Amino acid sequence: MASPAWQTPHRLQPPPPAQLDLTDELLEEVFVRLPTAADLARASTACASFRRLITGHAFLRRFRRLHPPPVLGILAAGFLAAQPPHPSAAAARALADPDAADFSCSFLPSRDRWCLRHFSDGRYLLSAIPERSDPAPDHRALVREFAVCDPLYRRYLLLPPIPDDLASVVNQSEIVNFEPFLCPATEDEEDTMFRVICLAQCEAKLVAFTYSRCSGQWHAVEFDGWRDLTRGTSNPFPSGEPELSGRYYAHGCFCWVMHWVNKLLVLDARSFEFSSIDLPPGPSSRRMVIVEALEGKLGLFTLCNDNALYYFLWTLI
Repeated sequence: MASPAWQTPHRLQPPPPAQLDLTDELLEEVFVRLPTAADLARASTACASFRRLITGHAFLRRFRRLHPPPVLGILAAGFLAAQPPHPSAAAARALADPDAADFSCSFLPSRDRWCLRHFSDGRYLLSAIPERSDPAPDHRALVREFAVCDPLYRRYLLLPPIPDDLASVVNQSEIVNFEPFLCPATEDEEDTMFRVICLAQCEAKLVAFTYSRCSGQWHAVEFDGWRDLTRGTSNPFPSGEPELSGRYYAHGCFCWVMHWVNKLLVLDARSFEFSSIDLPPGPSSRRMVIVEALEGKLGLFTLCNDNALYYFLWTLI
């Protein structure tokens, strides 16, 4: 009888390791936590799928919100570069080179007919100077032509003039202060987008002319409660200054202090709606600063005549 052949026992093999399915959502969570933009750029060179995710506009907006670009300097009459020991001093020194940027905006056609009105997010807002007029801006004049310049890339955009039907909303002779300024792009907008706001303050009305780079059109928004706030004010400008004191930007809103009624005028930069809120009770002072506080609240620093510094915190509704 033949002996049974020996069988070689089967060795149990360990199961293959589970592979982690790195979806686009998981990869974005990894990439958004990279500490610097240089690290992000290096990761984008690894493969085409990484590059596709990293260069997406939605992802880049999210990354920039969590990792704001470093401050290189201050735009004023020119460029004031950051100095050592500031960590951005080296990059700022390179930017201060005349060949790196043109902060005089000499590339703008007919540069002599434009005057600087505001600067924000690396852009200049300039308004046209009427012929045979003083080159200094007239803060009581309704200006209708504007240009936005990027001194770093030497680019400019001539905005369409404010249309006649919108300009007729205010009477030139009644304007006490005309304030044009740039509005930061919202979180949902591209970095190339911007908006311009022109606040026309009159004794009987308050109108904001708004231009959106996205739509390429001007609109006008009037504050219905302005007349009620100014009613009964016999001398609204006792010191020769406009009623609205300063301009602050916090949590997507522009704020102006209205000292004569102890209120804060608020213009929501997302909905372009006006509102007013009561200032916190306490010592009265014209030396105030509005800042962003946590949880969407506003902070108010005020320095009183006794050199005491007060801080108030309240919710922006």
